[in-house]
Amino acid sequence: MCDDHDETSPPATASPFRLSRRDLLKTGSLVAGAAVLGRVGFVSPAWASMDGAYSMAMHVHSSFSEGSASMNSQLAHARANGVDVIWWTDHDTRMNGLGLRETVHFTSLDSEAGDGRAAWIWRRKTSGSLTADSTGGIVDSPASPLDTVPAGSMLVSAKSTSASKAILGFYADSQPAQWNYRSALSGQTLYLEVMPTSIGSKAYVEVLITVSYHPAIGGRRAGSYLLSYRFGGAGSAGSRVANGLTGIVTVPVIPGQWNSVELNPAVDFAALFPGVDVRDLSLVDLHINAVSTGGIATGYFDYLRFSRQSSGQMPLQVQADLEATYAQQYPSLTQRQGLEVSKESPHLNWFGGAISLPDYSTFTGQYEDFLQSSLIPFIHDRDGLVSYNHPYGTGSGSPLDQPTQDERLRQTATSMVLNRALGSDILEVGYPLRGGVDLRHHIGLWDVCSRNALFLTGNGVNDAHHGTLWAKLKNDWTTSVWAPSSAEASLLQALRSGRGWFGSHTRFRGALDLLVDGSCPMGSVSVSALAQRQLIVTATDVPAGGSLQIIQGGVDYAGPNQPTAQTSVVSAYPDIGLTTGTVAFSVDTSTSSFVRSQVLDSTGAVVALSNPVWLLREIPANGIPAARAS
Repeated sequence: MCDDHDETSPPATASPFRLSRRDLLKTGSLVAGAAVLGRVGFVSPAWASMDGAYSMAMHVHSSFSEGSASMNSQLAHARANGVDVIWWTDHDTRMNGLGLRETVHFTSLDSEAGDGRAAWIWRRKTSGSLTADSTGGIVDSPASPLDTVPAGSMLVSAKSTSASKAILGFYADSQPAQWNYRSALSGQTLYLEVMPTSIGSKAYVEVLITVSYHPAIGGRRAGSYLLSYRFGGAGSAGSRVANGLTGIVTVPVIPGQWNSVELNPAVDFAALFPGVDVRDLSLVDLHINAVSTGGIATGYFDYLRFSRQSSGQMPLQVQADLEATYAQQYPSLTQRQGLEVSKESPHLNWFGGAISLPDYSTFTGQYEDFLQSSLIPFIHDRDGLVSYNHPYGTGSGSPLDQPTQDERLRQTATSMVLNRALGSDILEVGYPLRGGVDLRHHIGLWDVCSRNALFLTGNGVNDAHHGTLWAKLKNDWTTSVWAPSSAEASLLQALRSGRGWFGSHTRFRGALDLLVDGSCPMGSVSVSALAQRQLIVTATDVPAGGSLQIIQGGVDYAGPNQPTAQTSVVSAYPDIGLTTGTVAFSVDTSTSSFVRSQVLDSTGAVVALSNPVWLLREIPANGIPAARAS
């Protein structure tokens, strides 16, 4: 803990803010006396190291998860948004193939479950002008004699009313089954039985695969790539042709009989699109279509099988190899490996240390007990940190009504106080909306934890799964830390000690910091009998018309029976009153409390928050973490 303040403590006159190069350019009059160590900053007080500000995207998914994003696309967005560090946190269950579907028998459009998961929904999709007799769906026969389930196949039939393309097909919506065909493309083979009954130069049936989003390269625009495996059509049998972002593979078949076909998407993609690393691709969407440009296209599909080559820790090593490859393309970005532990809820992020894919083979009993007693201690033993992710769940969409959100806060806070957040180090707070719950209730949950001396570092994330622009994301938050460097150990120590702030990167690009009595920095825990403590708050680049608020909450160890946040605004400053970037404030510490700051924009919306400093009257029963006591 920080030293008790007395008359010999250093005066709180120097700002604790370490300028980044960008900020230095804005404050040229302050250059005199600055020191240089990787990043530029003030000569620090005796208590502080020579830190710089590092902006981090802390919960980011790539082609190793179930969305359309690739590592390449996420790195491009991170660079475009001025992020310094990106933490890869792909789902462990997606990397190790847990629960992925292996076989489809085509016995139903919406009730054929497989491999222990819910059924897919084959959703009918059409485009163009089709004749009335165009049709499709599940039929009892014909069925492939190779299928271990004797009845059932998918019929697709399309006839365009003109020479323009018209499509009738079905999209495999696997969301109810947790997207259980979305997985790495590399090393994956699809086996399928196909019976085309009417194809030609103006008609074909196809398996259409959407793969990951990549930035523009080789004269091709940015976007998600497609692989069209065609049976029939104008292409010559066995040919491969690239047309923009679509790769066309014409598969040789004999009409009127069942054909056993083998599709190797990674091999075909590599031949069609040089320059895109096939290791950074995922199978994202799957369609079965009949396509007509004037002719009649009809065919049957049966007995789809997925073969995937992934074992042990290999996916993590492949990702690490890709990090090294992309480091040459993105030299300004630091990449750090993490992992989202997500067999069940709650999900946890594992940041840094000796990361490995968990072995769930011996897991029995309650999942939270397994996390708290086994997995989280294992992560800590391997020098990693644990984040308690999206505490209100994984859902998205519209916000719940406020009474329901209040109840969700009460329930979640009660659970987290009882189990002390399972022993996590970090809590995801910066979510404008997640699980139907707004930012105010995410902050409220964090404050309840702080009230009970759960020393959780708050962070903000985007949890991006797709290749779309980060600036358009609803959850457009990043986390910044004060650290000596972007080395993993430095970043982990900053997170462990709460030396960070978080905010919307589209609405706040400044910096936040706290310093108590010239010696106790943001994130620390100080025990003192003094009734007043001196606080210096740093806030730069507060939005025009916005303000800085200082929030104080009591630490009374109320426990799970009072799962509410007892906080209030004790001081506020408009943006025009922050000309120096720092304000001094006398804090009433006659009772134990925590203090943090937050930034509001001109609409009154919270766009950034600092981590707290705890100002206690006595050492808490559970002690003080060593990182916060230094």
